[in-house]
Order: sequence, then structure tokens, then C-alpha cells
Amino acid sequence: MSDGYVLGRRALQQIERAVREVARRMRNETPQRGTYSHGYERRWAILDADLLAAVDMFADPSTATAHLIGRTAAGDLEVLDETVLVVNRFENISIDADTLIGIEFMAGEWTPYKADCGPNSQGASSLLASVQPEASAGVGGP
Repeated sequence: MSDGYVLGRRALQQIERAVREVARRMRNETPQRGTYSHGYERRWAILDADLLAAVDMFADPSTATAHLIGRTAAGDLEVLDETVLVVNRFENISIDADTLIGIEFMAGEWTPYKADCGPNSQGASSLLASVQPEASAGVGGP
């Protein structure tokens, strides 16, 4: 009788994938707080500079640094000293500096997945405020 185990090809592939993922995370020094089982992490951040649209999503993305946001002991949010490099592969989306963004770590880089309207952008409420209602022909009542 054998004292060891015999691992099949599939089990060895799963172990190999797990070791590669751990090695990738160690190389990129990704924080482990809030990591999802799918291999990515989501965080809040404030952009330090404009994050322009990518020229080419595959070969020429845009980048900008951002300060991560964390929680105080009292549960309030605060801007941390820790910064990350955000990579924008969207070819039609630019995000202004000082904008609150949601970023996620996938495929070895931090990428935006949502953003607040920046200080110089027009949100829906400001667009609606600029629309003047049409004058009514009636004086009211049936």
C-alpha cells in the first residue's frame, strides 16, 4: 500500500493555475483586502491627473496615478497615502483629475469601472436644468 497520493492531470493543472495566480499577485504587490474569488479586487480612488481616452485599447492605453480611499476606525472614508497606476483602455471615455472613481484589478492592472461626473462635466441634472419648459396656452383648470 502506498503512503502517497496520485494526482490526475486536472488536479495538477488546478494547482499550477493557483501557483501562477499567487506568483502574479506577489510580483504586482496587490493588496489582499476585499479580493474576490474571481481574482480581482475593487477599490475607490481619487485621480491625481486627467485619465485620457486610450489611443488603442490593445497597444496604447492611457495611464494616471490615483490615491486609494480607505476607512478610518470610525468608519468614515479617507484618502490614503497609497497610490496606484490606473490604466484606461476605453477609447471613448476620459475622466477628469480629482474625480472619484471605482477601480478594479484585473489582468495585472488597475482599470476604471465607474466614475463620478468630474468637476467640469455636465451631469444629467445640469442638462435638465438648462431645458426651459414650453409656455402653456391655457390659464389652468378644466
